[in-house]
Amino acid sequence: MWNRLAAEYNAGAVADGARTADAEPPLREARELADRLGEELVRERRRLSEHGTRLEEIVPILHQAVTVLAESGQHELAEQISTGVVELCRGAACDKSPACLSLRHERAMILAQRGVPSAPSLLGELLADCRETLGDADPLTATVEVALARYATGAPPATGVLPTVWNVEPRNPEFTGRQEVIAELGRRFRTGGLAKVQVLRGWGGVGKTQIAIEYAHQFAADYSVVWWIDAEDPMLIGKQLAELAVQLRLAIPDVDSGSAVALLKAHLRQHSGWLLLIDNAEDPGLVRRWLPGGPGHVVITSRVGGWEHLAVTVPVNVMERAESVQLIRSHGPDLRGSEAAALAAELGDLPLALVQAGTFLAETATAPGDYLGLLRSRPKEVLSEGAAGEYPHSLAAAVGLTIERLARHEPVGLALARICSFLAPDTIPVEWLVGAHPAAAGKGPLDGLTAAEDDALALRRGVGSLSRFGLAVSARGGLRLHRLTQSIIRDHLPPAEQEIVLEHARALLAQYWPDDPEDPAGWPAWSRMVPHLFAVAPDSSGDRDLREMACEAGWYLIERGEAQASARFSAQLYEQWQKTLGPQHAHTLAAARDLARALREQGEYAQAARLYERAAAEAEAGLGADDPLTLRIKHGSAINLHLLGRDREAYALQKDAFERYARVLGPTHPHTLHSANHLAVALHALGRFEEACDLHEETYTRYRDVLGDDHPDTLRSANNLAVDLRTLGDHGRAHTLQIEALSRRRRTLGEDHPHTLQSATSLAETLHTMGRSEEAFRLQKETRDRSIKVLGAHHPDSLHASRNLTNIQESLRHSS
Repeated sequence: MWNRLAAEYNAGAVADGARTADAEPPLREARELADRLGEELVRERRRLSEHGTRLEEIVPILHQAVTVLAESGQHELAEQISTGVVELCRGAACDKSPACLSLRHERAMILAQRGVPSAPSLLGELLADCRETLGDADPLTATVEVALARYATGAPPATGVLPTVWNVEPRNPEFTGRQEVIAELGRRFRTGGLAKVQVLRGWGGVGKTQIAIEYAHQFAADYSVVWWIDAEDPMLIGKQLAELAVQLRLAIPDVDSGSAVALLKAHLRQHSGWLLLIDNAEDPGLVRRWLPGGPGHVVITSRVGGWEHLAVTVPVNVMERAESVQLIRSHGPDLRGSEAAALAAELGDLPLALVQAGTFLAETATAPGDYLGLLRSRPKEVLSEGAAGEYPHSLAAAVGLTIERLARHEPVGLALARICSFLAPDTIPVEWLVGAHPAAAGKGPLDGLTAAEDDALALRRGVGSLSRFGLAVSARGGLRLHRLTQSIIRDHLPPAEQEIVLEHARALLAQYWPDDPEDPAGWPAWSRMVPHLFAVAPDSSGDRDLREMACEAGWYLIERGEAQASARFSAQLYEQWQKTLGPQHAHTLAAARDLARALREQGEYAQAARLYERAAAEAEAGLGADDPLTLRIKHGSAINLHLLGRDREAYALQKDAFERYARVLGPTHPHTLHSANHLAVALHALGRFEEACDLHEETYTRYRDVLGDDHPDTLRSANNLAVDLRTLGDHGRAHTLQIEALSRRRRTLGEDHPHTLQSATSLAETLHTMGRSEEAFRLQKETRDRSIKVLGAHHPDSLHASRNLTNIQESLRHSS
């Protein structure tokens, strides 16, 4: 009965994404489920308490029902259900399982928020059990610890104590006003219901980002996990969520982003006490796919509308006049109230413009009246240059005055500001800017760098001037400019000078080209580089190094599991370079290679096959049949043909690529070994098992010599060799190889990495073949469950694991 009730609720629950206005059905279902559970708790209590395993399977579903009820204001009913289930679990095998601990936390928080005196003691007991079962570093342990500190004393924890997992910028000491907006965010989150996702919506420069930062700091005590995501480029959201998965120890640093995000979303759906802040989001549809759902909170900042079906909108307007006066006087305490009010009125109470003006006054000692006169003298036709409505006139005027000041007194700083304006509104490492002068000397808009040549101190002073004058803010080892400030700086240059600065920005990026995109050690550098590379439009660049780096960036995104982002980027490069460079140029073909692989990784095998075929023909005609790039395209095409089930074609193409690789690059080059490995897979698919085994054996030995025992390619080769051995009846050696490969993958990649799961499924098949079906069943069931959690129920690996589990179950049934 309980399992049926759980299944009924789970079928109707929102499994992915935040609950929105469409969430009434889950609430209704939760209420209906609650009514039936009340009867079942009494009737089935004794029988169920004797079956801890069954309870453990249904507790997460009951937890979902409790969460929906609590968030919809049905606190009494939620408390009744959670109390009954917690009492039922007490003493059973699942009493201290993560699911039961999470439900106990939900119940304790409901009681604490209702002021029930026993809540602190329940939190104390729960904290001890969490520490014993989960450890001090687990997010749930930290959440309970924070809650106990608050409710045991009746006050929040000590000021300045930040959550366990936190990446938000430091609090702005000059933050002013906006308390009504911040209080509204907190009130809506506390009342629950549909406001788990809220969007701060308003003009650019109105202060949405600063409000989100201030909310995070003011309400830090409510959370154990707070994570900031820059959504300026939506293609990079997945990477930032993957970093959170690593911080929570759900994934290791080298895991692909797709797997890490799947693990993260599954985790967040089962835990409370987390806050995601998604800054500068422009497309509700793209943001929706990243939201985990569950009992946590999400704050989004955006200039655009269209969030009605995803989030509750909190409008953010310009500041009240009193707030504006307070903000501008925080920079100039000697300003009279009337002077500050006149400046605020001229600047339209826009926070970004007020900060710019205040910083200018503080840095230059300009009299307020003189500054006001300069603002009023700015002709509107000058201020409106650039995209219509791109930025407010008041901000353009304030930034324009700062640019003029830099031109007179800080020419190095002005040149650096112009370079930064063509990069992404993301962190720009200081070392890049300190190394900015070599390619720029003597170029009109960058003349200021000439005087700083071979003078690192002058360059560092120039970098400092950007923050001193309010054009940039310090951010994790670098500087960051607001995108509106960047736009104004660019628009102050005529088109010819814009092109000069853009080319220098491109040359600067090429100067800091990261290492091999396939080597995880270089991924942090690629992570910093990619947003800026996107910003300088490499598809239209004449810089050969920049184009080649762009191709490697596409490959890096695939290696990190961002195949969709790579496909969009590579498609843009390929389309443009076909026109400007020609279809047989090496960079055009490299972009085609990246795009085809990105399509293949997304399961678009037919589309990838057409592109592979076209690119291979162009590469052979333009570069020659033995060129390494031609061979890489053919190698990828052969893999894709195998996935399409066209194994004879795959074998012929891979055989040709392998023989050419061996002749051109040598038998132990990694590319040769990759081709050999997939040639052996093709042989196995054709039923030529002994040949496949011999080639896999030889390739595995070479992989170990060249890359080492723990390299992912070595372990993939070991697993493939074991499959051949099992097919040929050498079950003992197959089992030994798979045990070792699985152990190494668990240690180097983590329990939930797709490659680890593939190894586990392969080992379960071998155990079943050896007659050890009960062991096989336990391993395959665990692997199936992990695969569904990480990859989803419809992923080919999950489906394969499910079929294996069914086969093993049938075998056990017949044998009994």
